[in-house]
Amino acid sequence: MPVNPPVRFRTSRWRGRARDCDDAGVPETSARSILLLDDDPDVGIAAQLLLQRRVAPVHCLRRPGELLAALERLRPSLLLLDLNFGPGRSDGSQGLRLLDEVQLRPQAPPVVVLTAYGDIELAVRALKRGAFDFIVKPWDNVRLVATCLEALQRAHPQPNSLTTPTSNAPAVQSLAARERAAVMAAMAESAGNLSAAARALGLSRAALYRRLEKYGL
Repeated sequence: MPVNPPVRFRTSRWRGRARDCDDAGVPETSARSILLLDDDPDVGIAAQLLLQRRVAPVHCLRRPGELLAALERLRPSLLLLDLNFGPGRSDGSQGLRLLDEVQLRPQAPPVVVLTAYGDIELAVRALKRGAFDFIVKPWDNVRLVATCLEALQRAHPQPNSLTTPTSNAPAVQSLAARERAAVMAAMAESAGNLSAAARALGLSRAALYRRLEKYGL
């Protein structure tokens, strides 16, 4: 099966459709839907093009101040949350604060945070604060679809599922996400050198390679 290349956001031919990323006019409730908060309209359009048919309807926001009202109105099954808003912002403080506010809400949706490749430490902080998982931009299409489907399954488990959710399930997911973050951080610090990254993680090269394949890195 061919592997989809990472999505490219800067697609000027879609800029004329940036208004499609607004959530005005969409139904106020949906059995299964995704809410995306990212101030880059290209990210919203790319997510819609990828996820609308494969996963669920995607409603987009560009302004952080609109998030809580949109959660109340749309009641999404999943929130995709960017951690930085505005030019020059990279500390993630605004996104982490929003994540905390979402986690305090009753029946809060699972949150997948969006981060740049160099912000792995920030992604790990988000996981510790309750995020379901994280996606690195520019994302791998297969990875984003799989993560969204898994999060939606957690939010809306099938009644005839052979597995019964337990209180340990979020912890298991968090551990897997943290392992992936640790692998990515080691690869980034070693500038892609497998031997150096394996030493930093206390793994053999073969074990590291298996984890890279496991997490689609």
